[in-house]
Amino acid sequence: MRPLLNKSKRNGWHVGVLPAEGETALAIVRTTRSGRRLLRHCAIHSAIEIRAEHVLAPLRHSRDLAHARVSAILSADDYRLVQVEAPEVQAGEMRAAVRWKLRDAIDFPVSDCVVDVFDIPAQSRYATERVLFAVAARGEAVRRLVGLVKPRVRGFDVIDIPELCLRNVSALLPQDKRGVAFLALAEGFAQLILTCQGTLYLARRIDLTQRSDVLAFEERAESATGPLAVEIQRSLNYYESHFDRDPIGDLVVACADEQGQRLFEPLRSETGLNVEPLNVRELFTIEGDLEPDTRFSGLIALGAALRTERGS
Repeated sequence: MRPLLNKSKRNGWHVGVLPAEGETALAIVRTTRSGRRLLRHCAIHSAIEIRAEHVLAPLRHSRDLAHARVSAILSADDYRLVQVEAPEVQAGEMRAAVRWKLRDAIDFPVSDCVVDVFDIPAQSRYATERVLFAVAARGEAVRRLVGLVKPRVRGFDVIDIPELCLRNVSALLPQDKRGVAFLALAEGFAQLILTCQGTLYLARRIDLTQRSDVLAFEERAESATGPLAVEIQRSLNYYESHFDRDPIGDLVVACADEQGQRLFEPLRSETGLNVEPLNVRELFTIEGDLEPDTRFSGLIALGAALRTERGS
């Protein structure tokens, strides 16, 4: 079984694939040693195309993609990302020690889950305990994903999670040098990522399924921004106080339709942030006449395809 959150060991073409019910998102990126990023493919394939033989077949028959590193992504229902107090154990014992701390934090048996951990940046000087991010994935889901992808590609490298995929995209933004809030809009929820210099500080999923919010969003987008703006501001306040960081002044929003874009002005008004849309063409060299599909699952696949030696 491929380790959860493993690291790629060489540069070149990298593929991100997110299989889901009814569709599969696939992205193909090459990051050169000079830092240039070439985007060859970023699409969401419909139900009629989702069989892995169709979506992944080109990887086996293309000379430059046959040995591409492939990252497969878990769906949101198949894992939990939680913060836990770091046990006082050796590094090699950390995953086993964290596993038992997760018993009351996840809603599936800890005995059959795959666990990995990664560091949270140093907290404020007033914090007394070291805290980690812990990923607990359903064992059955991991085995299913491995069984789907491994037989069909040569370079299956890692199982990833959406939060880290979005971190990879956020790390490319010019605003990331000083700290940026990156908001990806999806059906029924928004995923907020706070990064600075490529480091993930906070990941928060904001539910948008309350009936009043849904109705407001459909009829008048700006009236739905109140609860969303409050959650964004709470997250920014936590970032500043918990990590002793300078305030973040920029919010980049990834959305693929005009309805989402109508949130920009209300969010500027509610949060006081500089709100801008994600522009993939400013971050990548686009191959041919490709029109990248940056709806939520396409964006996640794109982030997975950005995994490099430095990233986790």
